[in-house]
Amino acid sequence: MTNTALEVACVSAWDRAAVAAFDAGRDDILVIERPAPSHVAEAMRTARVHDWRCEVTAADAHARAGEALKALHLDCPALAADIAVVARSFLAQFEAVRASLRVEVVTTNTCPKFHCDNIRVRVVTTYHGPGTEYVFVGAPDDVRRGPTGALMFLKGHQHPMHSDAVLHRSPMVPAGVKRLCVVLDV
Repeated sequence: MTNTALEVACVSAWDRAAVAAFDAGRDDILVIERPAPSHVAEAMRTARVHDWRCEVTAADAHARAGEALKALHLDCPALAADIAVVARSFLAQFEAVRASLRVEVVTTNTCPKFHCDNIRVRVVTTYHGPGTEYVFVGAPDDVRRGPTGALMFLKGHQHPMHSDAVLHRSPMVPAGVKRLCVVLDV
């Protein structure tokens, strides 16, 4: 792969036009379905329940993803590569130099109350286990869940087009299941 092809691949985790329309529009959520990388379920057998946080840049995205997976006892090169591509794409899409990265393996719902965060925008990807839950403020009893592997974009209070229409939370994790979630914020 040439350097130019590599650069294009590093910022093509999703349709940039669809995410740009979300960013400029009034919707507070965009869910882009996609399959989770292969071998994640197998790697989860040895995963350590823990969370790992850092700032990430385009230049160090792959190294940071590798550090996170090592700390969480996850041996899955395809997962590290996917996290790096998502991070680079996120940074490019939102023209950010750095983002906050959180990679977590949990067995409980870490944030059980519906809420909106004080950030500009977030992308959440659940690689294993139940996806992030969300509700539209006008229909609080209609709890929806993002599919495993999907990219869920959420506007926060700092977004200029935030309409306070969607709240999200961590899902209940069934007994004996580990959930792997990656969150990027700007």
